[in-house]
Amino acid sequence: YATAEAVPPTGARPVFCDVDPDTFCVTPGTVRAALTARTRAVVAVDLFGNVAPTPEIEELGVPVLVDSAQAAGSTRDGARAGSLGAAATLSFFPSKNLPGFGDGGAVLTDDDALAERARTLRFHGSRDKVTYDEVGYNSRLDELQAALLRVLLPELDGWADGRRAAGRHYLEAGLGELVKPPAPVEGADPAWHLYVIRHPLVDRLGPALERVGIGQRAYYRTPAHRQPAMRDFAPDRELPGTEEAARTHLAIPMSPRLDRLNAIEVVSAIREARD
Repeated sequence: YATAEAVPPTGARPVFCDVDPDTFCVTPGTVRAALTARTRAVVAVDLFGNVAPTPEIEELGVPVLVDSAQAAGSTRDGARAGSLGAAATLSFFPSKNLPGFGDGGAVLTDDDALAERARTLRFHGSRDKVTYDEVGYNSRLDELQAALLRVLLPELDGWADGRRAAGRHYLEAGLGELVKPPAPVEGADPAWHLYVIRHPLVDRLGPALERVGIGQRAYYRTPAHRQPAMRDFAPDRELPGTEEAARTHLAIPMSPRLDRLNAIEVVSAIREARD
């Protein structure tokens, strides 16, 4: 929802695009179906740590921005999440792959003009702190957050490897025999922010896991285009892949420290709940 929420304040109108329910990401085909003559940009989301097919979407001839808030440490075809598209964003919220003390984030781009514009907007629309050329924001990362993140940044790759290993532990424990695990986008090597399974009976699985002390959550049971604040932008929008993913998804424990025994415990609980 936060991605869509960023669009109306710019004066633009969000047009919702369907996703592949197996990857939770948009595809070139679903983006193409949503394009119109008025489309100015596409915003792809690297959801749950997967990496959207941004280069293929760029071939459609529209600028692509990427919400990589959940994908720090992930890669696709050797490129890091956050390095794709005209610009990308990261989140440093404490639950994210690269965590700060509190709220914070970054805009990443290799476009010098775009970077300068972002720097101006983050400080009230001023380049020199004296003259204000446009209406901007008070949106600067504070020094304490920056200091912590500089210390933690060298840990990111190790944490990312731990998240990948946790996903492998689940598969080796037989998770794929019971539910549908998340599928990486072709070429992607996700550092899973959340490990989100799918099953028609997740409404039964979730409470069963909770009863035995295993954390679980359905993060997006109501998809963004069905939220009250967005209904005017998509009153008749049919997004079957999105609806299926929303209806059948469930996040199970994910951490760089989740080991083989943890994975076996979770999978065993899912097996008992499903049976």
